[in-house]
Amino acid sequence: SEPTSVQRVPARDAFNGRIRVVDIKGGADEGMSNVGKDYEVRGWVRTVRDQKTFAFIEINDGSTLAGLQAVLQADCEGYSCISDKSLSTGAAVLVKGKLVESVGSNQKVELAGTKIEVIGDCPTDYPLQKKRHTMEFLRGIAHLRPRTNMIGAVTRVRNALAYATHTFFQERKFLYVNTPIITASDCEGAGEQFLVTTLDVSGKEAPKETPPP
Repeated sequence: SEPTSVQRVPARDAFNGRIRVVDIKGGADEGMSNVGKDYEVRGWVRTVRDQKTFAFIEINDGSTLAGLQAVLQADCEGYSCISDKSLSTGAAVLVKGKLVESVGSNQKVELAGTKIEVIGDCPTDYPLQKKRHTMEFLRGIAHLRPRTNMIGAVTRVRNALAYATHTFFQERKFLYVNTPIITASDCEGAGEQFLVTTLDVSGKEAPKETPPP
């Protein structure tokens, strides 16, 4: 039996009631099979559109490129964060509600919210907005750029390629080893510090490299 001091990490569903956006609308039917179910979604606000008596909020948790639209009525619990303009793009929120078929043309399903809670607010100078940003601009905010669709798509492609490559070799009993990196670059004379050669030069003067013709 296991020692009593061993503590196992609980299963995700045991301590976390939320579900990822990709699990709600990421299937082939884009979420239509989940219509009528109650969900708790947590993520970052991409857009907020206040229509006085109701509001549209797009929420993205990083699990998929396309966010989930939540529709909140003015009598929704926590709606004051929208009416007083304290909720802005980039804020972290929790939204509970029922998944319904969307009347809009941009998505098949949306969340009819019954509760919204701001987990973390966001300053008004948050640099990522709905418009498309240039790569030069994103280089200056490296800690935030993974939230953009561009970097998110590139990261997913790299992940798929790395997974396929590792799977191919693992299935053929290869081992993944981190080997020393040897390059031909000689920045600021750093190459003078070490000698890499296949010859036995112990007790002898190291052979000098012949310059190219």
